[in-house]
Amino acid sequence: MEERFSILLLRTVLVGCLLGISATVYFLFGLAGYVHSFWLNSSVVAALGFSALFFLAKFFTIPGHTNCLGRFLWAVTLLLIVTQIALGLLPPTSRDELTHHLAIPKLYANAGRIVEVPIAPYAYYPMLLDMLYTPWVYWGYDFVPKLIHSLFAALTGLLLFAYLGRRLNTIYGILGLFLYLSMPVVARLSHWGYIDLGITFYTTASLLCLLAWREQRDRLFWLSCTGASLGFALATKPNGLLAALVIGMLFLLSIVRQPRRRCAETSREIGLFLGLMLLPFVPWVVKNWLETGNPFFPLLNSWFVSNTGATTATPSFGAVGILQKRHWLYDESLAQILALPLRIFFSGQDDHPQFFDGVLTPVLIAFLPWAFKGKWLEEKKLLAAFAAIFLFYALFLVDMRIRYILSIVPPLIILAVYGVFNIYLNIKRPIYLFAVVLAVGVWHGTYTWRYFREAAPVGFLSGAETRDAYLDRMLPEYSAFQYINHSTPPSARIYLLFVGRRAYYCDRNYFHDGGDLPWYLLTAITRAQNADQIVRVMREKNITHLIAREDLLTTFLAHNLSPSQAAVWNQFVQSRLTLMFRDRGHAVYQLHG
Repeated sequence: MEERFSILLLRTVLVGCLLGISATVYFLFGLAGYVHSFWLNSSVVAALGFSALFFLAKFFTIPGHTNCLGRFLWAVTLLLIVTQIALGLLPPTSRDELTHHLAIPKLYANAGRIVEVPIAPYAYYPMLLDMLYTPWVYWGYDFVPKLIHSLFAALTGLLLFAYLGRRLNTIYGILGLFLYLSMPVVARLSHWGYIDLGITFYTTASLLCLLAWREQRDRLFWLSCTGASLGFALATKPNGLLAALVIGMLFLLSIVRQPRRRCAETSREIGLFLGLMLLPFVPWVVKNWLETGNPFFPLLNSWFVSNTGATTATPSFGAVGILQKRHWLYDESLAQILALPLRIFFSGQDDHPQFFDGVLTPVLIAFLPWAFKGKWLEEKKLLAAFAAIFLFYALFLVDMRIRYILSIVPPLIILAVYGVFNIYLNIKRPIYLFAVVLAVGVWHGTYTWRYFREAAPVGFLSGAETRDAYLDRMLPEYSAFQYINHSTPPSARIYLLFVGRRAYYCDRNYFHDGGDLPWYLLTAITRAQNADQIVRVMREKNITHLIAREDLLTTFLAHNLSPSQAAVWNQFVQSRLTLMFRDRGHAVYQLHG
């Protein structure tokens, strides 16, 4: 049985590497101008199809290797997967899909190559998963990226199933798979075309392969998978750098443990690990270096001389620390700030930045007191160390969002399942333990049901509601973009003002500020003496139209303009702008002069 699960773990990791290789090849050929190539796009489809079939084949063999309890957990997991697939068939409506993960690939598809996008600093980040999304955006099947993102969640669950099945048994493997897929933040992200579930897969694959290599030090394919998976994590998102730091530390600890190897063997291991880790990441670094002079742009700008017109500097908190920022923004006390590592498990809320914009549940830490008993104690300590160090660094490096620390969830689930196993071995009445696990499943299920109700998919999936009607219902700015697409000339260029940079549904050329606030417009107004000077600044960007959420724009200008500047703005509005369309608080203006 142990060998069967080891093979499953390795094959799941290799499937992930296949997807990473496919995306990397797409990136390289996309830079050369082959985004419209049938063969290039078909290669991505083939890799994705094979990966999906691999998961389904392995998942549907599980019931034949377990008992009634295991089959019940499997059936509930199947229901969860079917629900996520149904939600994945909906048109894209989430923020980062419309600003980044589909909007940037749409620009690539329109250009026929991977191009520089100076108005969007995030377009310079590594975008491995977005390469898998680009063919579908090009063909118009923009719901498929949701399913691809969900596939990475399923593959991560399969990693947990394989690891826990190998260490314990099939039932505990299914429990780990279910706990991961039902975790509220995972259930929410599984029907969005984001990238967080991808980096979580690659980080988890790298960590579990490292543990396997420590156990079988002579089998270098485990070390190769560790390095390659970590390289794909680096190529997926900037916080892959944090994963590389933590796993690199654990790798070095493994290198120096007894019995130590000869210097030549150790050098070979270090070279193999570093070489395979850097290989998928180097193309992204080189691209940024050539385009901007900074290989890590838009990060570390103070270390490099920039030669790009990309916009990164806007008024912000600057060098203010994350903890001080939370005190200023949310008036949190010192005790609340110090309690952040615990609060993320208890007080997370969706769509609320103060409460981490996502939901983890206490189940991830509730069973920790019972986890560190029995066998494999050293592995358990390494899993806990990874989660603790990753979380600690994340607290100080970025604004805390649950999806930014999603990589800690799989190791914590492994430890939670170990805790459940140890309790079961020592409890006199297991029915109580089963009741607790069932309650956790129901609790997680309420979040999935809530997400299902929010998405309201029945009308669209049944055919009773058209795509345009669904999008118009879900996105207040959609009707304004539809007007732009149908009523402005193809040469138009639209300035986006307070629409959250959600430009995916804009079929015209567009411009927006690097941040959420329109500092380009504000600068033009504050430096102008009359309306003509504002027009001149707008024409420098070839702007012909404006789309604005009017209440936010009015409030922003009222708080940032002096009376004389407001008079210039009013003159500009009255003499140089013509209202073309207004609906649900969003307006389209044409620029004259």
